[in-house]
Amino acid sequence: MLEENKLSIQQPKQRGGIAFPLDYEDASALKQSFLTVVQVQLQNGTSTIYDSKILASSIGFANHSVFSGIIGVLSVQCSNGSATITSSSDTDNSLVNVLIIY
Repeated sequence: MLEENKLSIQQPKQRGGIAFPLDYEDASALKQSFLTVVQVQLQNGTSTIYDSKILASSIGFANHSVFSGIIGVLSVQCSNGSATITSSSDTDNSLVNVLIIY
């Protein structure tokens, strides 16, 4: 590997206008600006997150955290102002981790 391609704290690597590794302020700003991470409780296989930053073009990911009921496959549908997490099982009442990228 060439020496100039190495990433180090002494010489941050510039990528797309952001210097890596990120310092605390940069990491906090990115978290506040571009994504949200929440835990929701499914009720009969569904739950909704309300956040004005969520757009129809946002992308959502979900995975089970604590299983309850008959577990199904999770999907996230984003619309302006909300994201709906749905399980393929109507009896899935699990605690779910959700990541939304604005």
